[in-house]
Amino acid sequence: MTNTWPLARGTVPEREAFAFASTLLGVVFAGDALPNTLTWVGAGLLWGAVAVWGVTILVRARPPITRTPRSLWFFLAWCLVSLVWSHWRYATLPSIVVQVVCAAVAFAVASTLTWRRILDATSLAMRWVLMLSLVFEAFVAVVLRHPIAPVWTDYGDAKIPDAFYFSRAELFTGGRIQGLPGNANLLAMVALLAAVAVAVQWAEGRIRRARAIGWLAVAAVVFLLTRSSTVAAAAVVVALVLVVALWIRRTPTERRTPRYLVVLLVAVVLAVVGFIARGAVSELLGKGSDATGRGEIWAKVLGLVDQHPVLGWGWIGYWWPGIPTLADLAHRKGVTYLQAHDAYLDVWMQTGIIGLLLFLVYVVTTLHRGWAGATRIGYDARLEQRSFDPVTLFPLLVVVALLVQSVAESRLLYQGNWILFALIAIKSRIVLVGDEPVSVGDGPRTPPARREFRWASTDERALRD
Repeated sequence: MTNTWPLARGTVPEREAFAFASTLLGVVFAGDALPNTLTWVGAGLLWGAVAVWGVTILVRARPPITRTPRSLWFFLAWCLVSLVWSHWRYATLPSIVVQVVCAAVAFAVASTLTWRRILDATSLAMRWVLMLSLVFEAFVAVVLRHPIAPVWTDYGDAKIPDAFYFSRAELFTGGRIQGLPGNANLLAMVALLAAVAVAVQWAEGRIRRARAIGWLAVAAVVFLLTRSSTVAAAAVVVALVLVVALWIRRTPTERRTPRYLVVLLVAVVLAVVGFIARGAVSELLGKGSDATGRGEIWAKVLGLVDQHPVLGWGWIGYWWPGIPTLADLAHRKGVTYLQAHDAYLDVWMQTGIIGLLLFLVYVVTTLHRGWAGATRIGYDARLEQRSFDPVTLFPLLVVVALLVQSVAESRLLYQGNWILFALIAIKSRIVLVGDEPVSVGDGPRTPPARREFRWASTDERALRD
């Protein structure tokens, strides 16, 4: 092993790998900002340029594919096989090509950067999206003072649904802001991911206290301005998982079984209560008894599932508006929704029960590796216990946030969520975050004595001292 630990870097400089990772995540989590400002043609050219950059990095780094999650490639292979019986073959082939390219660029990042540099790249990308979103919303609210639509549309004087606007100029009116992603829920997820990344950086000593507090405040403000109940639920679950992971981490491995039983019991109770009171909870979150029309959409998608439950209708990812079967499925208040608003239901409809099982294996194994990396006690080459590093929490918390959102949104199947999840899945298969040696490429850190992580166990602090 080299002292820069990534699986492979070849002739790719670390600076280029980091620049690519930051650019990639910033571009994909900016959502509709590119097509809304550059038109779909311009956005396609930019996305293509980023993809080509990622492929060239992959070619020069030449990482072995043997240490990547087989479940990911099996799922993608099944999506490709669905081309045989697909009801929209002309859409299945390009959709799977895009899916594979996105997985490939995630592989390029995972194999060329350490966990700490992936943390830095994620933080940088999310902070840029947050900052530019606030600048954009301020410009629309102060200078333009009226809602704006994407540049590729021309609605004239027609009254259109609020969802069609790029920005509704509601920064100072008390409405929900949409930022660069053009969607309040997506912007809220960017704020949550930014908060997770910055908090871990702060605990790691990779960002100064004043700067970290400032960015956490920005993330909190954006989160409140979006008023996303879906992401609010994700934030609560992330906080609970953080507490449980730290609780388990502080316990020696041989004494963890009782605590796991307690966690399992509490989880089952909460799941049962949540299912029974789902209507009341949805009302409390302001979503209505059917989660703002999602119940109706789920029922219609289940109708498609009943027609082809084993093999599905064929892979497509994000629904193409030109396919009547899908475009005419979900309408609400003048808006056509092009997703099932549940990643697992979407996978079942598109790839059948076989594809759903493969996808669940991919999701569960990734979550398991994230949990293992956050809770296991590592040992160095001298078989001495390694001190606790906050970066071990990063993959777990990000995966949990994405999975909670996937229950109400299908974003886990495409764009930024798919790439970030695949990145963590591949990287955690290459090396668990807690097992990765400290690399000279990780950059300077604040001395441990000045950044004591209060949740570290007494034994770990004594060992460190």
